[in-house]
Amino acid sequence: MKNIIQPILLVMMLILGEQVATAHAIWMESKAVASKNQEHAVKIFYGEYASGEIENTDKWYSDLKNIEVWVHTPSQKKVKLQLVDQQNHLSSSFVPSEDGIYYITTVHTAKELGGTTKYEFSSLLPVQVGKAPVNKMIAVEQPLSVSRQTDLLKQNAKITLLVQHQGKPLGNAEVIVMSSSGWTRTYKSDSQGLVSFAPLWKGAYVIEASNYQPETGNWEGKAFTHAWQGTTTFFEVK
Repeated sequence: MKNIIQPILLVMMLILGEQVATAHAIWMESKAVASKNQEHAVKIFYGEYASGEIENTDKWYSDLKNIEVWVHTPSQKKVKLQLVDQQNHLSSSFVPSEDGIYYITTVHTAKELGGTTKYEFSSLLPVQVGKAPVNKMIAVEQPLSVSRQTDLLKQNAKITLLVQHQGKPLGNAEVIVMSSSGWTRTYKSDSQGLVSFAPLWKGAYVIEASNYQPETGNWEGKAFTHAWQGTTTFFEVK
């Protein structure tokens, strides 16, 4: 009996280890519009947005606390942000100096495996300064990204999201829409990587997309059999 129980316990531990990683996500928060030559704040969180669970940074999964956050300027410069540990989140800021759309990005592959799964966390935020094209789909090339249109976000007005993998539309991706009001709904992207919904509530929204596939390799000296990618974006509905 002991020989049977031990393998079962091992399998349960591996499954629970994967659930710990996939139940949480990295997301960034920042106002969608910034003023030229004025400091613009950015906050980075880790936890479960839908349930209001925000982890203190000393509890972040694996080495996620060591993430790097970058700002991509309209003139295609890439600037690394300096992060400050605020105990329950990381904070930073930048000063935009030109009109256009800035993109705040982060991509981090966790040092530790969850069972035999490799985990990659990422997030993407657009910030508009001055005049910028409207109804333009954001498409910053990241391993996995979920982005939105740049027009005004209004209650009950359709919002279209785009899920991309390696710069190409990703169909059949799970997309979770989470409102600060507590409303949550899960969608699947179509063959063009698109998901549309009409926000019922005003306030903040976090969108999470994920991609889980069989993949074999070696990461930090350990073999893995699957790879999970989770990515987020954030916006506010007026």
